[in-house]
Amino acid sequence: MLRFLVASLLVTMVAACGGSPAPAAPTAGSVSVQSSDLPSGMSRCDLSGDLDSFLSKEKSADPATYQSTKSEWDDAKSKGATAAYAAFYTDSSAHCAAIKSQGSSIGSANYKLVVNFVIQFKDEASAAKGYQSESVFNVSPSELRSSGQPVIEGTNTGLSKNSIVLSSQIANQTYYIAVWQNKTFLVILAILNVDGAASKKVATSENGRIK
Repeated sequence: MLRFLVASLLVTMVAACGGSPAPAAPTAGSVSVQSSDLPSGMSRCDLSGDLDSFLSKEKSADPATYQSTKSEWDDAKSKGATAAYAAFYTDSSAHCAAIKSQGSSIGSANYKLVVNFVIQFKDEASAAKGYQSESVFNVSPSELRSSGQPVIEGTNTGLSKNSIVLSSQIANQTYYIAVWQNKTFLVILAILNVDGAASKKVATSENGRIK
């Protein structure tokens, strides 16, 4: 009887004090790049959203990108992916429109551009496998290693044990490409024509939201 009274009293006290709600678990959308991560002058494109929303917008605007991304997403789901979010930021509405209709050519963009895919897996083991041995959304560490450009890997990136970063300037373009796995998340981040320090800040801010 005494134990029951003590338990009831504790429940009443917590309710009376309001209790501190548990922090919300991170999602693919909450982890993805946010406007506050970026240099001023960059804004979010309306193509951004969860993968189903992204695919719906691309289906008529850029059928080729729609089909390839849908195939990649179906493949990722077969390997344990449960949710994904795509985030796009550029320096103008005209450039946002360009990537919506010409997704396959964004690698040659000469303007500031951020492309971010965050994939959440059913468990950490599936996410780690996605990083270590799978090509998810057509990007893998082995491809970055074989690019001919210098890469940084592991904890030296400042991201996680399973991470790789390629940061380089080619002709008149600068590239920052990071792929990393942290807990149940696999993150693919490509930043074009933004200086290296600002690009690294974007990546570390995003990684910091994975709790």
